[in-house]
Amino acid sequence: MKKRTLKLAVFSLMMTAMLFNCKDKDNADPTKPDDNITKELDNLNITTPALDKPAEVKSETSSIEASAKATEVHGALDGIAASGTVPSSVSGAATDVKGALSDSEISALNGISAETISAVSAGGTLSPELQAIYDKALANPALAAYFPKFNFPTVNGVAVRAQRSTATPAKSARTSGTEAVEQVEKVLVDDACIAAAEATYQTAKTRLDGQKATAVAAVTAQYQADIAPIAAGQTSCTSTATTNSAGYRTSAAQIFGTANASLDAAQGVLGDLYPVLKALVAIQYIGALSSINELEASDKQACIAIATAQTANAAAAQTANLAKVDAVYLPAIAQATALRTAAIESCHNQGGGN
Repeated sequence: MKKRTLKLAVFSLMMTAMLFNCKDKDNADPTKPDDNITKELDNLNITTPALDKPAEVKSETSSIEASAKATEVHGALDGIAASGTVPSSVSGAATDVKGALSDSEISALNGISAETISAVSAGGTLSPELQAIYDKALANPALAAYFPKFNFPTVNGVAVRAQRSTATPAKSARTSGTEAVEQVEKVLVDDACIAAAEATYQTAKTRLDGQKATAVAAVTAQYQADIAPIAAGQTSCTSTATTNSAGYRTSAAQIFGTANASLDAAQGVLGDLYPVLKALVAIQYIGALSSINELEASDKQACIAIATAQTANAAAAQTANLAKVDAVYLPAIAQATALRTAAIESCHNQGGGN
């Protein structure tokens, strides 16, 4: 009897142990997170977006349009001494001068010294008296027709006319996009499953951060490439302005010298018209030199304006491109954070029962 009772007790203990073992196995938390969730984390990636190029800076160079009337008159002056007659174009020019300027103003123009011409040719300004005469001549439609037309440069459709200013400093290149602000609750890793979920998330985040860094580096490299030629371009532009202006001055001096020589040779034929026409040639030359100086200053200011606009456009493209990087990175990191939470939640009674 005692042996039978003992056997029953042992059997009962074995059954109880088996029941407890089965219950613990069925209800135990899993040792790894849900595979589908971790696969999503493993497959999270971003690529460098297509980068915008800076907007083009549109500009037009300056130019000088010769006066048809001045060309006609200067061409006619050469034959007066030989022919002994004054062409109507020449006498008409003298009439236009007398109709626009006073005798004292004509006298002042005939008294312009070589030193004054040299100073203006070197970049100096007209005296107040000469400037007033030049402005008066330009304001008279009949006389203004004997002066060349100066077309000033434009940058993005805006005329640039001797506006001296300091260029805006280049915007410093950003080294990264807007950082993702992660406000993820810290999870106490208290078992292997949660540790595995956390490790999978950290791997995904490290990968995404690296891909973002690669994209930002591409943006920075493009910005540096965009601004690299700007300074040299401005230097070349300024040098061209200097060269062009020197050429304009040389041409103006040649025209002035030839016209004066023709007038001096025909002085006897011209009579009273001689000082009037000498005054016209003088104001044409001194006015041209003054306008060339203004044109050169405007051209150089346009060079600065172009460089400033190019720098601003490069910075704008950089900002837009960094925003593009953020647009792919931030949603990806947010998705990774959500998957991390889901993975940790899957660590509790994943598919189990009571």
